[in-house]
Amino acid sequence: MCEEKTTDLLQGQKPSLMSNLAFCLRSTLECYPPLLLGCLLAILSGTAIPVISTFLPKIIIEKILLEKSLESMVFAAVGLTLSLAFLSGTKYFLDKFLYHHKYKMNTYYTEKVALKGMSADYRNQETDRFRKIHTESLLSCSGNYSALTSIYEVCVSLGSSALGFLLYFGILVRLNLLLLLFLILTTLVSWHFNNQIIRWARENEPEKVGYLQRARYITSVSADLKSAKDIRLYQMNGWLNRTYQNHMDLIASWQNRYTKKVFQAATADSGLAMLRDLAAYAYLLYLVFSSRITVADFVLYFGVISGFSGWLGDMLGHTISLKRISMSVSYLRAFLTYPDTCQREGGIEPPLDAPSIIEFRDVSYRYENARNDTLSHLNLTISPGEHLAVVGLNGAGKTTLVKLLTGLVDPTEGSVCYNGTDVRKYNRTSFYRLFSAVFQQFSLLPVTFAEIVAESTEHIDRAKVEDCLRTAGLWDKISSLSKGIDSEYGKTIRDGGTELSGGEIQKLLFARALYRSAPVMVLDEPTAALDALAESRLYERYHEVIESRTAVFISHRLASTRFCDRILLIADGSIVEEGTHEELLQKGGFYQKLYETQARYYQEGGDLS
Repeated sequence: MCEEKTTDLLQGQKPSLMSNLAFCLRSTLECYPPLLLGCLLAILSGTAIPVISTFLPKIIIEKILLEKSLESMVFAAVGLTLSLAFLSGTKYFLDKFLYHHKYKMNTYYTEKVALKGMSADYRNQETDRFRKIHTESLLSCSGNYSALTSIYEVCVSLGSSALGFLLYFGILVRLNLLLLLFLILTTLVSWHFNNQIIRWARENEPEKVGYLQRARYITSVSADLKSAKDIRLYQMNGWLNRTYQNHMDLIASWQNRYTKKVFQAATADSGLAMLRDLAAYAYLLYLVFSSRITVADFVLYFGVISGFSGWLGDMLGHTISLKRISMSVSYLRAFLTYPDTCQREGGIEPPLDAPSIIEFRDVSYRYENARNDTLSHLNLTISPGEHLAVVGLNGAGKTTLVKLLTGLVDPTEGSVCYNGTDVRKYNRTSFYRLFSAVFQQFSLLPVTFAEIVAESTEHIDRAKVEDCLRTAGLWDKISSLSKGIDSEYGKTIRDGGTELSGGEIQKLLFARALYRSAPVMVLDEPTAALDALAESRLYERYHEVIESRTAVFISHRLASTRFCDRILLIADGSIVEEGTHEELLQKGGFYQKLYETQARYYQEGGDLS
């Protein structure tokens, strides 16, 4: 299942484990090189401690058997014990060092992911694959146990295991090659049993997660104030309780199956460990009684045999963990290198001092996996300073036209030109400065009102902020606050923040658009949540204030845009009618019928929004 998902998102371009490790190495060198030194020292100390602990009994026993002086034995014991204490303290320090400083890498990767997400082509944002890889990338570097922080502990453990394995391999290969092969074989079999458990849990994890999600959902609903009335009026408590209990039983059933498999694997593992120890004891006792090794050697070799199996098992386990982490690294790299087509370095700089002519030349646009074009062979010219309205029913293609106009997406056919030049030839970042836009779906950060209007945290022209708020009709509200324009919007972060009504938010967005002073103003149904009368008044206010700029008003309420120089009616991806409000009414076409329908609906107290 995971492999299918990886192939789908990575489109067959899955980097190798070594390539991903090299990427993490380069990233660590760029962000925080001391982390690599810490890892190296942790590997050495993590290997030295068990090795010294294995050799310590042999040295003490040898000195006792050889009747060395008490002073010599004490010196050796104290020396080795102090070495162990020093190494243990060093390892403890390094563990804490790695634990705290590896999170710098989380911040490093998260910043890269955030920058890519905010700067990537907007069209990429609308593709399913891009969004999924974005989510996987954020998961790979988020939290205390993210894949890209776990890699340091895994590599340290793997490095220590590999180094210890090589040391013990060198010792045991001189003892008996057949015994060494027997140890390797039994360890591999044990690892196979444990790996089967890991694989079963991974393959069946979605089943358990599904049960948990449903159980948690029921728990959250039972404590949700919005659901409290329905639960009581419709007597849902019994049904919710039964459903919850049913899913808890399913979770318990899953855990029972998992426990049985773990018990079976643990039994097999214990049996193999007992067989391994008995074989090692028997062989070592044989060597002792045949005077081939000393008692001290017996103690050493038995410790080495036990340690050897542990090193090998850890190596295999950490290798699997590293492969799992490598998949997360692959997602991250795929996201960071996701191809963009818009020019952001170089390209032509657009004229920003005044509005220029805008042309749609035989423009078609089709969304990813769509069967038909949303806009088809559209031709349109917008004169400098013209106030244009684009109206039509939902799904007609109005918002797509805005995306093409503002350079958020490029046509799949044809071209959009500004001042006679194809938009694709402009520096896209500079091209965005041509537009002040207010969208139906907007973003307001919980910062000060001055920062919202100026879209900046520094070099704010406070007099201009005030003037824009006055023009937008929000100054009386903001000036009445204790900190004025330095008051904070919303209560997301601070309880002392100020909430605004829907109409006030629209005025704040208007002020932000005015502060930018761009040649072209675009309003893509920002007032859809307001009533028809409020929308009409706000649009007329826009019309008065931005008289010298090009303006494009998007709406499905026809009466709101009757003041515009020209109105386009879009249906099925094409311009079906155009003219002034009066001209379109006189034609007696679709615009006139739609206008009368809306007018009659509003008179009866309805709303088509």
